[in-house]
Amino acid sequence: ILLIASLPTSNPTCQLEKEVGPCRASLTRYFYNYRTRQCEKFKYGGCRGNKNNFKTIDECQVICGGGQ
Repeated sequence: ILLIASLPTSNPTCQLEKEVGPCRASLTRYFYNYRTRQCEKFKYGGCRGNKNNFKTIDECQVICGGGQ
């Protein structure tokens, strides 16, 4: 139980890899990098992608944890 409590997040969304998507809109978004345990900025193409894609760093941090 202590091991689980020490994990940065158990939310499956936060364990997904960053997904830019095939479109070319170049929107600034944030994703949770499970390896670094940080919310990080990336350029989102604007379509497809996955749920590990947040409009603000605050939203990323609330859902997944991790500062920048």
